[in-house]
Amino acid sequence: MSSVSGLSSNGLNFTGLATGIDTSTIIAGLTKFNQQRIDTLKTRQAAIGTKQATFASLQGRLLDLQTKANALARSAGGAFDGRKATSSDETALTVAAGTAAVPGTYSLTVASVAKPNQTSSAGYSDPNVTIQQGTISLQVGGGAATTITVDSRNNTLQGLADAINSAGGDVRANIVNDGSASPYRLLLSTAKTGAANTIAVTNNLNVGTGAVVDPLATTVQAATDAQIVLGSGAGALTITSSTNVVNNLIPGTTLNLLRADPTKPVVITVANDTAATVKATQDFVDAYNGVREFVNERSQYDPATKQSGVLLGNRDAVSLGDDLAAALSATIPGLNPGANRLSSVGIAFDTKGKLTFDSAKLTQALDGQSGVPAADLKNLFALSGTSDNPGVAFSIGTSKTKASSGTPFQVQVTAPATRAVVVSAGAPGNPITISPANNSLQIKLNGMLAAGVTLDSGTYTVDELAAVIQRKINSSASLNGNLVSVGVQGGKLAISTQAYGSAAKVEITGGTALADLGFAGTESGTGTNVAGSFTVNGKTETATGSGQTLSGASGNANTDGLQVRSSLTAPGTANVSVNQGLASRLAGVLVKYVDPVQGRFKAINDSFTQNSKDIDATIAKQNAFLASKTADLQIKFAAMESAVNSLKGVQTQLTSLVAR
Repeated sequence: MSSVSGLSSNGLNFTGLATGIDTSTIIAGLTKFNQQRIDTLKTRQAAIGTKQATFASLQGRLLDLQTKANALARSAGGAFDGRKATSSDETALTVAAGTAAVPGTYSLTVASVAKPNQTSSAGYSDPNVTIQQGTISLQVGGGAATTITVDSRNNTLQGLADAINSAGGDVRANIVNDGSASPYRLLLSTAKTGAANTIAVTNNLNVGTGAVVDPLATTVQAATDAQIVLGSGAGALTITSSTNVVNNLIPGTTLNLLRADPTKPVVITVANDTAATVKATQDFVDAYNGVREFVNERSQYDPATKQSGVLLGNRDAVSLGDDLAAALSATIPGLNPGANRLSSVGIAFDTKGKLTFDSAKLTQALDGQSGVPAADLKNLFALSGTSDNPGVAFSIGTSKTKASSGTPFQVQVTAPATRAVVVSAGAPGNPITISPANNSLQIKLNGMLAAGVTLDSGTYTVDELAAVIQRKINSSASLNGNLVSVGVQGGKLAISTQAYGSAAKVEITGGTALADLGFAGTESGTGTNVAGSFTVNGKTETATGSGQTLSGASGNANTDGLQVRSSLTAPGTANVSVNQGLASRLAGVLVKYVDPVQGRFKAINDSFTQNSKDIDATIAKQNAFLASKTADLQIKFAAMESAVNSLKGVQTQLTSLVAR
């Protein structure tokens, strides 16, 4: 007798079917169309996933190309701006060059290196000799004093050295052994170099019966400034620095002084980093070809497998290829005819739309063998600009900056940038005598912490004094390269920052020389930013000023990202022509595709994601319908089997009655 055995996760289970019908096969046949629809949807979803992954991989290659293109497209700090610097004697000094360094050869002599002040106490027989207790204050130059307390816990020579080091400050202490009968000495060294950074001690170690310690008993090494002589003969320039790291003596370079030899000139050579430029160009070519290869490989039809590439016939892939090729195939108007197309630097298209690169041709061009200036080769790739007013110069632009297309952008400077200036309230004596009693000046520049400046003793005219103050301020390491100009206005001292704009500030905060120099100690001054706008085809585009730099506002139709530098001292105008080099144009094209907010690939990915979600929802509905239909059929077949089974039972009973 057949029966329904029960329910499982797969529906009803039948055993010993009364009808002998294969209900599972029948149900599968009746629901086959529904399952086929689900399978078709899954196939479509898998295809969408493949396309989405393909476009994601393509976007990754485009982002790499964008990075490589931007290295060539940057107006400043790009692949064509690399510099390398060499020293003819790296035992005397080493040199590093930034992108602002100007190629050239410079001869200089290291007359002296900056040294820290070192002093020592008298000698003792034991480093743990007991010393007198009390306090001792240590000060380096115009810096803050550090006070150390010596008591029963640290009243030994070694204890004093340890206490000095633990206190921080600008003095370091060691116990040295000079090999004599009383060899152990307390050696003090300044953390800062420079003639102004000498050690001053206020010694109140006078309590108890221990040994007397005088840390200044012997000058082991005098504090000295570094001196570099640039050039030779009567016109040579002598530069003084309180440290052995000298910035911008040669513009854009950093010198690290190691050894002095006044008799031996050192030749510094600054040159364009040609190898870095060639490598950046090769990287760009490789990245471009990587994109082309990726698209080409996925746009083929394989007759053997009868399979089409994922991107075959895809309009976005075709448009991308056309846009990339168009950006690089153009001849750039307004440039040197010898450097206005890719072939000028050894780059050409092959029959498959990929780039070939003759690096030797670019190297020769960069070395000047083509007769084309390196700046013109840079303009072939980068965003560049020219101005008809020497007081307004093009600085940089971005991928959002448009080319001026034959009609220059007009720059309107309504207010020039100014420096921060302070003028003494009174006039110093002329001549004026500076001595240890009136030789310090405290000054704060551009937000840097106030620095102490110590003037050399002597008698000066007011003009000589201004020169001394300028040199001392500009050689102060604590001001971190913030420079000033010091002059005389109506017999009064005037100190102005070399920096322009609202971030430029100068404050006189104290010092023993205030009264004699004519300062009250409360003077301060702040610079102002340049102000103005751009006019393009008769329409004004807003700009903001920072120092002498005027920048096009974000969202400007043409001048977004454009920066010009104005050295004008009064309101004025200039016409600036902007050219987009090939890499700059390409970078603009790539933004259209890979911009994370409005880029075409963002829209494509969103479309794929939404389509996949829609298919998921449809599959879920189809699965629910299929499950419902299958369950309904199973119930109906179960009912049929039960009915047949009941009839067979009746048949058996009737047969048994007849048999009787």
